[in-house]
Amino acid sequence: MLDSLIRRAAKTCVLLSLLLAWGLVYAQAADSAATEVELGEAMASVNGVLIDREHFYAEFRRVASFSTAADHGALAVDVLRYLIESELILQFAAASELEVDDDAVAAQIAGYKNNLGARRWREWLSENFYTDAEFRAAMRLQFVRNAVRAIVTSHLQDEVQHIRARHILVARESEAERALERLADGESFAALASRLSLDVSTKAFGGDLGWFVRGELLDPSLGEAAFSQRLGEFGGPISTRLGYHILQVVGRAERPIEAGRLPNIAENIFQLWLEEQVEQADIELNLDALDAIVEPTARPAE
Repeated sequence: MLDSLIRRAAKTCVLLSLLLAWGLVYAQAADSAATEVELGEAMASVNGVLIDREHFYAEFRRVASFSTAADHGALAVDVLRYLIESELILQFAAASELEVDDDAVAAQIAGYKNNLGARRWREWLSENFYTDAEFRAAMRLQFVRNAVRAIVTSHLQDEVQHIRARHILVARESEAERALERLADGESFAALASRLSLDVSTKAFGGDLGWFVRGELLDPSLGEAAFSQRLGEFGGPISTRLGYHILQVVGRAERPIEAGRLPNIAENIFQLWLEEQVEQADIELNLDALDAIVEPTARPAE
């Protein structure tokens, strides 16, 4: 009995660590009036809308069929994350009265079917665990997602504020504090970056990060710090998953985004928007249902 409780506690800790790594445990909007929802057999609720177990397992089975991940608990969290984000996208689209051309969706599917032929198309659906209705819903969701993404990133088509900055990355906060003291004493930023920085991609260039817009840097917190900092001042230490940064903004400009950079920036902005939607949403999770598939040997019910 005790061994069973210990194993279950360990599994729950693993699950919570996965959810925390994703940034999702229950409802995050503390100042909003959360609506209690009876989850029952559902995997989660998103602003009162249930994500049912059958829908989850259908998606989990598809993803697991081509995934090489040994940890099915992590895979389950990823699938649930995708379904929660998809529901939030659909809710935003409905609130925005966004309409999707169902004829365009049907035409896209017809194109796939014509290219493969009717028989091969049926085989492809079966191999990928889709019914006709499920694939049509998935394709429609992709159209909605693209339309919402276009709305969220529409401002990128105009001139956008760019920042040029340089940084010094070190492993410990105490090292960053000492670097700040040396800069205050008049030492060269570029020289310190070349000697101290752990960022091998920028240290040879005096820590220069080049020109970037909001959402373009790999670590959003570093980018946000740059946009809130005054020109020329030394900022930090700024803690990220890479270490501690000393940051100096050396340029600001309003300019268009080059075509080659636009797709990656747009996707980064959209992902940041999705994270904000999750943080603001009223989300409840069925931890018991997720806990059942944390063990690597677990499989969804057939």
